[in-house]
Amino acid sequence: MQALRRRFVLVALGVLIPVALLVWRALESVEVERRARHATVAERLFDEMERSLSDLLAREEARPVEAYGAGPTVPLAPAPDQPFVIGWFEIDPQGTVRAGPETRPAADALARQSWRPRSLGLLGQAPGKRAEPSPPVVAVDGEKKLKGASSVDEALRSLNKAVEQRAARQKTLADAYVANEEAAPAASGLGDAGNARHDAPAALERENRLVARRAAPIVAPMAGGVVDARRLVLYRTVLHDGGEYRQGLVLDTDHLGAWLREQAIGSGELAEYATVAFGSAEPPPSLTDSGGGFTYDHRFADPFADLTARLVLRPLPSIGGARYVYALSALLVAAMSFGLLALYRMVAVVVGFAERRSNFVAAVSHELKTPLTAIRMYGEMLRDGIVGSEAKRDEYYRHITAESERLSRLINNVLEFSRLEKGTRPAALVVGPIGPVIEEATTLLRPHLEQAGFTVRVTVDADLPPARFERDALLQMLFNLVDNAVKYANGAANREIVLRARRVGDRIVLAVRDHGPGVPAAHLGQIFEPFYRGERELTRQSKGTGLGLALVRGLAEAMGATVLGRNLQDGGFEVEIGLATAAG
Repeated sequence: MQALRRRFVLVALGVLIPVALLVWRALESVEVERRARHATVAERLFDEMERSLSDLLAREEARPVEAYGAGPTVPLAPAPDQPFVIGWFEIDPQGTVRAGPETRPAADALARQSWRPRSLGLLGQAPGKRAEPSPPVVAVDGEKKLKGASSVDEALRSLNKAVEQRAARQKTLADAYVANEEAAPAASGLGDAGNARHDAPAALERENRLVARRAAPIVAPMAGGVVDARRLVLYRTVLHDGGEYRQGLVLDTDHLGAWLREQAIGSGELAEYATVAFGSAEPPPSLTDSGGGFTYDHRFADPFADLTARLVLRPLPSIGGARYVYALSALLVAAMSFGLLALYRMVAVVVGFAERRSNFVAAVSHELKTPLTAIRMYGEMLRDGIVGSEAKRDEYYRHITAESERLSRLINNVLEFSRLEKGTRPAALVVGPIGPVIEEATTLLRPHLEQAGFTVRVTVDADLPPARFERDALLQMLFNLVDNAVKYANGAANREIVLRARRVGDRIVLAVRDHGPGVPAAHLGQIFEPFYRGERELTRQSKGTGLGLALVRGLAEAMGATVLGRNLQDGGFEVEIGLATAAG
């Protein structure tokens, strides 16, 4: 059995390890899908915020230049849907600031050049070049990774069409601004000698076109940055009438964040799972997740590059595929484990039964050889006339008879068990008293018990009703139980076998007990199995084949009786046979 267990462990490992790897890979795929799903939601939300900022920027870039120059207090009022706009301002070429009281500090700082935006637009970068936003940092389960670290993330980042459209629009404005600036020197140099070589009408037409071009306002793309924790400035540079103007607006970052949150999340079902915070820190420290969710940080594209957002997504409801994978994985592991245990149990039972059958063959050979040897020895002594007295001859005859009976009982046990195992043994049940059967069994067993040094005490209640039994089967059961008691109580101080019959309820209980050591608790549930012996075959001290109690149970079941074996508190072992009464 030890070798079987080792082999089974190797087979189980060979089966369970690939299954475990398969389940682990499936669960990992589910987790990757889960993270990708949350990342997709986050990208969609950030993209919606970028789209809203692009719409805001497009409206401001389309605002006429003249709208800023109507007086010292700029008669522009925030729209009802733009509560985040504090006000507008304009700085003329002489440095004069036209702004309201709430926007004047930011405009004055810009006019004095004491504040320069982080996102400088054309003032701090080459014309036509747009500073790309920093790649958003994703913190998943405490692990921070740059977006774009995998092809999936790159694909998600490509969804941000608003940023691309904004960049294209700003580049168009920048190209127009640069082209107009480069055209100015060319217009001023038309009277040079080199130009004199051209025909006068063509030169005059070209000069008129350039002058008209310089007369129109030249607008640069918006630049921007935060002035402090609460205010963000957007402004543009305008070339008009030979001078450089700066026009822009001041935004409240708190209200801007609330507006972006409403535009992206609103009050729908997603609002239950998404929380977002805005700020100029990197990233906003005001929002942390403590519930096992997903945290995403995002820096907006120019000219809002100083504005960052942190989004926390609580785990979204599981999709069907994930639930199925978890359920199927658990079912697969349970089925494989149960199957392996069932296989091991089945193989262990078959191997154990085969081992016990092999031990049974060895035991039967030994049990057959012992009485045959004794019979042959006593028979040869009697044949050769070497027995000196009549008393000795009588003793030898008794030995031959006893060993022959023992041999007959052994053979009968084997034959009876074979018929029971094949299901070919008929049951000839009768109804009658069991007292005569007990007396007959005691008479036949007494010489054997006396030879072994045992006594038998029989107790039969007087008012026992008739029982339903088979005489030969009951005799054989009593022979086996008494013989079993003699074998296992051979070393006991009390060498008495008790045979008792009494009525218990609607049954007659026939009990055989000894005063031996009893049966170890570990073997108590297996003593009625065929060929089972609690001792190892090579080291056992008691005789027997392992068929006695198995045959008792088989014959009892054939008669409709019950069998129970138990250890007694005052020592010894007892087997009870419950026979049905005639009324039952």
